[in-house]
Amino acid sequence: MNTIAAAVSLAALTLLPCCGPNPNADESAPTDLPDEVEVVELVAFDHSTCALDSGGGLRCWGSGGQGLLGYGESENIGDDEDWCSVGPVAVGGPVHDVQELGGKCAMLDSGEARCWGPGIFGFAFTGAEQLPFEGLKIEACPRVERLVQGVNHACALLEDGAVRCWGAGRELGYGDSIDRGIGADPNEILAELPDLALGGPALSIEAGTSVVGGHTCALLLDGGVRCWGTDSALGYGSQEPIGDDETPAEAGDVPLGGAAIGLASAGSNWCALLEDHSLRCWGRDAAYGMLGYGDIFSETERVGDDETPADMGPVDIGEPVEAVFMGGLRTCVLLEGDRIRCWGHGLMPGLLGYGPSITRLYEPPSEDIDIGVGVRDLALGLKHTCALLDNGRIRCWGLNSEGQLGLGDPDLAWTEGIPAEVPLIADCWGA
Repeated sequence: MNTIAAAVSLAALTLLPCCGPNPNADESAPTDLPDEVEVVELVAFDHSTCALDSGGGLRCWGSGGQGLLGYGESENIGDDEDWCSVGPVAVGGPVHDVQELGGKCAMLDSGEARCWGPGIFGFAFTGAEQLPFEGLKIEACPRVERLVQGVNHACALLEDGAVRCWGAGRELGYGDSIDRGIGADPNEILAELPDLALGGPALSIEAGTSVVGGHTCALLLDGGVRCWGTDSALGYGSQEPIGDDETPAEAGDVPLGGAAIGLASAGSNWCALLEDHSLRCWGRDAAYGMLGYGDIFSETERVGDDETPADMGPVDIGEPVEAVFMGGLRTCVLLEGDRIRCWGHGLMPGLLGYGPSITRLYEPPSEDIDIGVGVRDLALGLKHTCALLDNGRIRCWGLNSEGQLGLGDPDLAWTEGIPAEVPLIADCWGA
């Protein structure tokens, strides 16, 4: 998953009455959209992508296995058809965010979350042929703003900045190793769980995965980043787990060298965007180049296990960073002037965006990716990338095995050229 910069302000934690109807919510279903809407955000998953628009509509394409796209079937969308024809996902109301939690979960403007797909920890959200509005409705109090999943745990960020986690005890951060909520209805779990002791309200959370277990990091309102779980490169300069016999508040901030305004993760790798618009990165996959510190690491070396991100210093990008995105084994940044650059391991020819001959970059390049027009937003899947362009259109490149590029071309296995040469996907919004 990838995350752009978060605005650090008290306004982000403005609360509504707990927990009646949202007075600002539009309860109408997004199937009847205004005449003029535009895409406002892209969210990529391993083998699929979703687009959210200004009317609260949600459209998804790519791998449809187990009903994950939300169209009541397990067929892929975007591989051999005009994917616009399937319409918005029937979630039950306007949507402002979508995340993965075993299945997919949409955050509705009404204050509830709707989840569909195979579910998590033995609790099923829907069958493959059910539509999202028939799936699990999460109505926590305070309301849920974000849901994330690690290896054996999940966490919810509530609108008051509190975080609650459930699953395998060593990944949860409660200062013990007690399992919580496995196989239970998330509504029951969230009602019973205590808030994590973070030391302050959180603005955003992201979950990580690694071969040794799951972990979570939270960006706090004061710009601190706190991480917990079982990974051995959490950024504290130690290989010890955090949260099994201490709380995140007791562990303190990850030493970054400054206050953070954004946080991104992919697998067991992390990057924090600081308020001076520099970047600090840490994690287990330094040898693949995605952390941006050069070809100086062996396959077993990490950043954050015996040094801190502050010790490593800023990633050398050469200019201020506006937002950071991570996915697969690569990292991308948005720069002033709506330009992007990417580095790391492309996993396949052309994925980094610099043509088929460049499959790995250990440091940020000085060259912008040629997309043909400026970029507003970026979403990185496992082996595909989608960009929301300044003109409102979407361009995707990389692997297309399950239609994740949305091009409707079953004969196209992947793209190899520069992104500017790849066709735009179908325009479902009239941009």
